[in-house]
Amino acid sequence: MAVPVPELSLEAVLELHLRAPLLESDAALAAVADTRDREQRLRRFLPPQIVRRLDRGFARSYTVHPSTARALYAIARALRPAVTFETGTYWGYSTAILAAAARDEQFGVVHTFDLYPHAGKHIPPSLMPWVRLHRGQAATDSMPAVLHTVRPSLFFQDSVHDYQGVLAELRVVQPCLASGAVVLFHDFVVDGVLQAAIDGLPEFFVARIAGDDPQQLGIAIAPGARLTR
Repeated sequence: MAVPVPELSLEAVLELHLRAPLLESDAALAAVADTRDREQRLRRFLPPQIVRRLDRGFARSYTVHPSTARALYAIARALRPAVTFETGTYWGYSTAILAAAARDEQFGVVHTFDLYPHAGKHIPPSLMPWVRLHRGQAATDSMPAVLHTVRPSLFFQDSVHDYQGVLAELRVVQPCLASGAVVLFHDFVVDGVLQAAIDGLPEFFVARIAGDDPQQLGIAIAPGARLTR
């Protein structure tokens, strides 16, 4: 049974809760569109066993939908976080979107975590100055060392998509979030992800962002969120 939470447009999230304009960049999305296009072609024309031979991490996930990429970019531009955390790097499509927002603001860095040793290999080299890759361990094992030195203002949870897995990541990150932080969740269509957001961030405002992505994007906004722009 689906957990009832508000569904808001991206524009409403920005205007009503973040008090920020909608900033978009076709160039930022185009810079990584070839990665998603390549993935879609491989899935369409090659048997899964062949695809896995080409890239062993390929069968684990999907790159995010363009409507989710648009929301990631807009929210990252609005928040202008000094530090962004992402779990579930995969090929690096969403990482590149978050890094493009940092580049366009000329501020901030994206720490991205993935168990797969080759995660992020499709991030454009021009965006790598804004990215720190952490690979080869589960995010719950690799994030604590980084959290000793930084406090994320934006966290995009996109690795595990079940209640216990999401809650475990939140328990690592939540005590170290910067004041007024925002947490985003991919695969919000899964009830376990949504429930983990509610249980793991009980003081946050939790909503679903309307869009064309069938996997859906969720957002949790800390009380008293303040923009730095």
